[in-house]
Amino acid sequence: MRFFRFALIVSMILFAFTLYAQDAEEKKEGEIAAAPEINEEKKEGGGYFEFMDRELEKIIAMDLYGSSAMLPKGYFSIKYQFTHLNASKRFDGQGNKVPAIPPIEFSDGAKKFLSVDLGLTGEGGSHLVQLSYGITDPLDWYIEIPFQYMTVKMDPKLNAVDDDGNYIDPVLLAPLFKVKDPKSFTAADFLCLLPKTIGRPTPNTYYDADWVLGDIHTGFSWNYLRTKRFSAALTPRIYFPTGRIANPDSSLFYFTGPQLDVGTGSWGISATQTYDFRVINPFNWLDVIYTMEFTTNYHFSHKRKYPKNFETPNPEAMKLLDPTGSYFPDLSHLEEKGTFTYTPGFSADVTAKLDISFGIAGISAGYGYAFAQEPLINGDPSFITMVKGLQLLGQMSIHSIEIGGLVSLLPLYVPANLSFSWTKVIAGTNALIYEDYIKFTIQGYIPFLL
Repeated sequence: MRFFRFALIVSMILFAFTLYAQDAEEKKEGEIAAAPEINEEKKEGGGYFEFMDRELEKIIAMDLYGSSAMLPKGYFSIKYQFTHLNASKRFDGQGNKVPAIPPIEFSDGAKKFLSVDLGLTGEGGSHLVQLSYGITDPLDWYIEIPFQYMTVKMDPKLNAVDDDGNYIDPVLLAPLFKVKDPKSFTAADFLCLLPKTIGRPTPNTYYDADWVLGDIHTGFSWNYLRTKRFSAALTPRIYFPTGRIANPDSSLFYFTGPQLDVGTGSWGISATQTYDFRVINPFNWLDVIYTMEFTTNYHFSHKRKYPKNFETPNPEAMKLLDPTGSYFPDLSHLEEKGTFTYTPGFSADVTAKLDISFGIAGISAGYGYAFAQEPLINGDPSFITMVKGLQLLGQMSIHSIEIGGLVSLLPLYVPANLSFSWTKVIAGTNALIYEDYIKFTIQGYIPFLL
């Protein structure tokens, strides 16, 4: 939380600076050269190319640099963004790289009875469609509709529990599970025998989904200050609970299957404060801009269903595998419970980026930090114990870096931009480690001049 107190202080200082800069800008109003007037002969008439020339001349005069720039009044924008990534590792609570699901081990503290790595891997990404419209020059409205696709697999592998190469304890567990040869005990045997013994369903090992709707959100962006060197914008938004929550009987978070949530399942509010600092602009074709963004989100409580496919565990086996009942409690009663309360709560992120544009093209490099509080669960105590024991939900943080590039198609008289970026997660806690994280974006502009 120290980091966010610092970020809040920085944000307040920057906001105060914007008010000062705005006042200074008003005082110098008479000293700033007026934008070049559009040639009267080119205001009317002509074909598509002449129209494009006139619009481009007008937009260049507006000097819309940085991430805080809004669409000109009457302009409509359509953006499509495609992302792809894969993951097989995660950061644990101490920031160490571990398998995506922690290994399941049973022991008496000195001797292992059974050890299995579930071998979870996944790949996927998103298709994002954003529509926006310039209400006035400094004010835009937008709506964003996200879809996700994913393929999640589990390929369990057993670890030897002793120097003799046994994959299950030959003295205690092998007789319990009626295993004749502990050296030939397989992951398939584990999935068939152990889950039912501890009162859990045998999980599916494969899940595939395409174009699953996430949380739609909409809002307004207001570029309330713009000078030659500094620009600031505020974007408040609201999230709708349109995302699909994983089937509790096949959810990765409950070890009942490989499904993942797509969205939060609840209403949310959010705001982003953007600051652009124009570092240098020595020529019309060269611009260096430093951008900082601060985003906060809060998602409200909602009801979720309990899994209904838990069974009564084998009491004799549980005396050996989990004598305290703290890891695999009896949850066979959940079917009668119905629902529990789930609160995603507060999250925030900060990004810093340097953009260098060369006329019709540009490159960028940035750093991001994201934080999310541990979701709050209010329900059956045994169920909460099980969820916490799986170590898949917790206070999350991610540090990442990103590099990218952009090309404008305006020289071809096509009002659109193409951009590409690559992101690498470099540190974090309680978060999946995304690899091969790429993002491709195409954004087009259509004038509906009033």
